[in-house]
Amino acid sequence: MNLQSIYKKSPSFKAIWKISWPIMIANLAIPIVTATDTAVMGRENSSTFIAAIALGGIVFNIVYFSLNFLRMSTTGLVSQEKGKENKDGIKSIISLSLSIAILIGILLIFLVNPIINLSKFFISGSNLSEMLMSEYIFYRSFAAPATLMNMVLLGVFIGIGSTKSAMVQLIFISLLNAFLSIVFVIIFNLSVMGVALGTVFAQWAGLLLSVLILKNLIYNENFKIKLLFNLYFYKDKNFNLILNISKDFFIRTLCIIFAEFFLINNSAKLGNNSLAIIQIYIVFLSFISYGLDAFAHAAETLLGQSFGKKDKATSIIVVIKTLILGIILAIFISIFLLIFGKHIFLIFTSIEDVINGCIALTPYLIILPLISVWAFMFDGFFIGAAKSKPMRDSTIFSFGVFLLLNFFIMQTSPSIKLLWISYLLFLFLRGVFLSIYFKSLFIYDN
Repeated sequence: MNLQSIYKKSPSFKAIWKISWPIMIANLAIPIVTATDTAVMGRENSSTFIAAIALGGIVFNIVYFSLNFLRMSTTGLVSQEKGKENKDGIKSIISLSLSIAILIGILLIFLVNPIINLSKFFISGSNLSEMLMSEYIFYRSFAAPATLMNMVLLGVFIGIGSTKSAMVQLIFISLLNAFLSIVFVIIFNLSVMGVALGTVFAQWAGLLLSVLILKNLIYNENFKIKLLFNLYFYKDKNFNLILNISKDFFIRTLCIIFAEFFLINNSAKLGNNSLAIIQIYIVFLSFISYGLDAFAHAAETLLGQSFGKKDKATSIIVVIKTLILGIILAIFISIFLLIFGKHIFLIFTSIEDVINGCIALTPYLIILPLISVWAFMFDGFFIGAAKSKPMRDSTIFSFGVFLLLNFFIMQTSPSIKLLWISYLLFLFLRGVFLSIYFKSLFIYDN
């Protein structure tokens, strides 16, 4: 079979777009929750209420982002079983991952008080904001099992290529969360507790919807709730595999979290204006990652399935096509930022010094999509291949360079410009180091 025939048999650009666009749409709904929560808290008689949910939100962002290995490992393994057309294998991964997720979720509920105390130790705020933050964390912790199981089921939907199901799940949870926050705060006057309960009810309702979708996709008429869980998951043949993959993903994610933490912390040392500038730029990064992740998720699905078939030729074409689409989108975003970037800053702040500082860094915002696309896309490739060690090692190396550079900057010539450039380098090096492992991507372990 020649290259031309392989190219024609591989997924078309249209097929990749069909998988990608629902994730793009779904990702647009995610910021709605934060915006709504902030808006309803803004109706209270003090900015302390906004600060409380912001601080509490940081805590859960760290917790859930560090546990995102549940989604990534599930996607990689499910997509490969899908490629093998092994329905029983998919069901086994689902029950194993859901069992681990609910166990961790229950553990988080029991550990809520230590989490609150640890949060107060690391996060500084007024006495009232810390008290309200504690209340928010306590009530929202009851969403943990559902949140983590939804994370797993999102991984399943992406792994089998049903990104429309993923879109329905994410949009339903986000919109319901926003609606319930409004109802609980404005109508029932529950304040911070209302915002937290909005998340709790939305996540559990989202779990119910996700299970119904899963039933139709995988189990059909033979569905029973007990099939979703495995009490003896630790004896499952795939347990050690998931454990090893999850461990690598967890370490990799911690490095990303701490890189952002050091960036924010060092920016704070340069003053409130510098911190505000970096915070605005991080918001830009989050929106950019939401867009580019759509093609990364498509790569996870298609590459995982071709790996399950041990079809190296198709795998290579999938990598090329999804990377092309990712780069095209990155270029489009850069052009958009070039034209409209300066005007968008006005949405975030009216403080002249902050706006001027953002404008001064605009060239380094414009190149952000072009630099970060490599890390996001290569992450998708290696998740699809369920190869976690290269992701772990490349992030550790990049984080090490970032730390050394940050230390040098803060000791010699502290500036917001150099700190942001160091973070851009961190993103770029993640892609560079992963590219070094590119050949290993196509080595089958079994």
